[in-house]
Amino acid sequence: MNRIVSASLGQSFLVILLTLVLTGSGVHSLQRLPVDAYPDLSPPIVEIITQWPGHAAEEVERLITVPVELGMNGIPKTATTRSISLYGLSDVIITFDTGTDNYFARQEVFNRLGDITLPSGVSPSVSPMSSPSGLIYRYVLQSTDRSPMDLKTLEAWTIEPQYKSVPGVADDSGFGGGTMQYQVLLDQAKLASVGLSAPEVEASLTANNANSGGGFYSQGGQFYYVRGMGRMQTLEDISNVVVAVHNGTPVLVKDVGRVTIGIAPRLGEFGYEKQDDAVEGVILLRTGEKTQDVLKRVEAKTKELNDQILPKDVKVVPFYDRSDLIALTTKTVEDNLLRGMVLVVVILIFFLYDVRAGLIVAVTIPLALLFAFICLDVQKASANLLSIGAIDFGILVDGAVVMVENIFRQIAERRGTPLNVKAIIRDAAAEVDRPLFYAVAVIVVSFLPIYVLSGASGTLFKPMADTMIFALVGSLIVTLTLLPVLCAWFMRKGVTERRNRIFEAIKSIYIKGLDACLKRPWATTLGSAILLFASLLLIPRIGAEFMPHLDEGALWVRATMPYTISFDESAKITPKIRDILRSFPEVTTVASELGRPDDGTDSTGFFNVEFYVGLKPYSQWTGKYRTKAALTEAINQKLQAFPGIMFNYTQPAEDAVDEAETGLKSALAVKIFGANLNTLQEKGKDIRKVLEHVRGITDVTLVQELGQPSLTIKINRDAIARYGVNVADINALIQTAIGGDVATEVVQQEKQFDLVVRLEQQYRDNPEEIGNILVATPGGQQIPLKEFADIKVTNGASFIYRENNSRYIGVQFSVEGRDLAGAVGDAMVQVNKQVSLPQGYHLDWGGEYTEYTASRAQLNVIVPLTLALIFLLLFTLYSNFKFPFITVMGVLLSAPIGGIVALWLTGTPFSVSSGIGFLALFGVSVQTAVVYISYVNELRRAGVEVTDAIRQGAILRLRPIMMTALVAALGLLPAALATGVGTDTQRPFALVIVSGLFTRLLISIFLMPALYALVARTGDRLEV
Repeated sequence: MNRIVSASLGQSFLVILLTLVLTGSGVHSLQRLPVDAYPDLSPPIVEIITQWPGHAAEEVERLITVPVELGMNGIPKTATTRSISLYGLSDVIITFDTGTDNYFARQEVFNRLGDITLPSGVSPSVSPMSSPSGLIYRYVLQSTDRSPMDLKTLEAWTIEPQYKSVPGVADDSGFGGGTMQYQVLLDQAKLASVGLSAPEVEASLTANNANSGGGFYSQGGQFYYVRGMGRMQTLEDISNVVVAVHNGTPVLVKDVGRVTIGIAPRLGEFGYEKQDDAVEGVILLRTGEKTQDVLKRVEAKTKELNDQILPKDVKVVPFYDRSDLIALTTKTVEDNLLRGMVLVVVILIFFLYDVRAGLIVAVTIPLALLFAFICLDVQKASANLLSIGAIDFGILVDGAVVMVENIFRQIAERRGTPLNVKAIIRDAAAEVDRPLFYAVAVIVVSFLPIYVLSGASGTLFKPMADTMIFALVGSLIVTLTLLPVLCAWFMRKGVTERRNRIFEAIKSIYIKGLDACLKRPWATTLGSAILLFASLLLIPRIGAEFMPHLDEGALWVRATMPYTISFDESAKITPKIRDILRSFPEVTTVASELGRPDDGTDSTGFFNVEFYVGLKPYSQWTGKYRTKAALTEAINQKLQAFPGIMFNYTQPAEDAVDEAETGLKSALAVKIFGANLNTLQEKGKDIRKVLEHVRGITDVTLVQELGQPSLTIKINRDAIARYGVNVADINALIQTAIGGDVATEVVQQEKQFDLVVRLEQQYRDNPEEIGNILVATPGGQQIPLKEFADIKVTNGASFIYRENNSRYIGVQFSVEGRDLAGAVGDAMVQVNKQVSLPQGYHLDWGGEYTEYTASRAQLNVIVPLTLALIFLLLFTLYSNFKFPFITVMGVLLSAPIGGIVALWLTGTPFSVSSGIGFLALFGVSVQTAVVYISYVNELRRAGVEVTDAIRQGAILRLRPIMMTALVAALGLLPAALATGVGTDTQRPFALVIVSGLFTRLLISIFLMPALYALVARTGDRLEV
């Protein structure tokens, strides 16, 4: 190391030049570096959506979902296969192992889709390549005079293609408005009078809508191609289609029904502010793209649409933009970093009592960060709240503090003598450069086990480890090269170590305590052990969770209504809920999504309404409520005016991630697996009753899979045989006359609209009218449908959930006022005690709890591994076991105490974030021990007696040890105390480090000399 310092002092101009290059390159990389609010925590997912309109959940499961699942079995790297079957829709979701290439996963699915046998006319589709948290932009179409159907047509045929053409956009999914259709509504009496049926009219329309190609010919030296133009284009064209000929007289469509433009049966509705039926667009980010870059392109496309493409009376109005969240979190990070940097500089100047020395050390901060930005840019990585916000400036400058403090002290000691500043700097650096290198290496090693983490915790913390390791390497390079040069320039005339009365008072008190501890080293060690044991007793009271919830600065409210509610009834209630949400002054925007979009990308029904609630920045909350929790509680109180409706509160991106994790509309759920739906529902009710009485568990909801009323038309084979009618004839009649069947399409320039045939509303309104629908027999008779079938109302399945080829039912719940691990652990005990399951049935406690148990198991391996790596590195430094042993023991007996007590005092559950904080704390704590032990070893090598070396080393190294500990702690203090958007994940991490370093400092300055005294012997191998 000393050769690097010497070379830098000899080539100072080159060092300054390289520093300028580093600065310029770092600024360039910073400008290029994309910043996301949070990293994408979701594993690769491929979703297969199959729509089969008009068919019940049981049929969808049996004929679509199960064949698709079987066809997908055995795909490499598959983690979980989940599905939901409901009326008219099958949704199969395949989750792959974290790290699986998205294109590989999708290609494997595409390769197998073609081999699956599905009902005629059914075609599965694969959802766009976007993660559950990929929703980055929402907009609503606004117009002064256009209908929702007109806006929906603009959305589908003009706006969506434009946004989908933007690089990085995976999809633009429309929601709301009516889907335009050409409709032929048949009159039952008129049909009967001419002896026709609805399927025959459909067949005629299909046969009368086509163009043809007739080859080509040449004439007069020119080439002509021949086209037959037979496509329908207008309502009049449809009305004049011939469906039969009676006695030489053609029967036209308009003779048996009414031709009109209408809307398809509604699957959902979007509401915005006071508009009950509006049109929304949802833009999804393609997996692997940079959020900021894509958002800039999307915003540019919005401007182009509004200025150049759309009619003047139509505007795209965004109401959710991920860049707002990025701006909020970036501001949070910037504020924390600025406060941390100021605190660090103040501490440096206070201890050194010299502005020059303090500023020289502070130079390390921006240069280390710029070095990290260059490395991230080379990796083509993106920064996020945690990876940047969790950087501790104090840790970055710890090595610089030790280096500059030692140089400053030695130059000051030689004041009044002829100065060879460079020689003094070389000598001073030689005393500390080797332990500094190893100390930084230990901190780097403490971050390395993060790369072993898998799943969401690994995805979240690996970028932080990248940034921190790069910054530490940068700080070490700056410490060994630039700082000696700056010291040689700015201290060349010598320095004066002025009296620091506060530090001298601290030092005086410390010496008295040190002498007492050195007289009783065993008692000192035992006292530290007792303090640690006392803090460990607090652990059961702390509780545990997977991760703190990432605050997005918005609310996502889900209303779960009775499962059998109709669209019309749900559409009446939704605006009333929206009005209550809008009544709060902290709320900026409210939008509602009732049911599901036409493309089936959200597999739910009319019972489910989800509300986006935009909030003002917390700094602007001047009313009655000052926290998000208080506002949520107030909203919930007002919404109790809707009895029978269950409300759940989460956040936009978090909601999507939770649903992807559990397969249900909740972050936590217990699943009962088995074959019989009735048994599943019975056991689900039993478990729900138990969970409702477990402390801390709230919002308990059983996913009602049964109880969906349906009108069943059971065909009587004997009856149809008597009249020569086939089952296919009856089914075709049911599908066309009642459900409405797409006969063909009407093409208008680039737009295509379905042409649907069905009976007028009054002929299919109730079971009696349906029973009176006439069936045309081969003999020319018109017989009521009720003569061929038994028609009755029965109950069936609303939904059928499956996971890994087995049915299950879910009991959803939330945890409030208690830690996750404690609440779920208690629930598991109570359920196992009170609920017995039949043979072949089993439970799975999924969602966030699964992530928690997986991360806990990983930490159980990582923490010992980290300590082992640190010990191995220290052995390399000292070439014996005793000094690494007392270093690790000193850290274990002092550092965890503050972190544990801080978690207990603040009510912060132990999580992956705080666990990673403890790992970083161990690494940083080792540095102060290395600084002390190396200096004592150096004194002993110089001939100082062991006891005197222990005491002198502690006194002389008190200042650099205090400085390194305090700057490391205060550098993260703003992050530990911060509140608001973007602080939740980094706060436990920072809290553990800050509090742990304070207790580490207070205990270790007495403990380390005592431990050294216990193991030191004449003849020790003394490496520095």
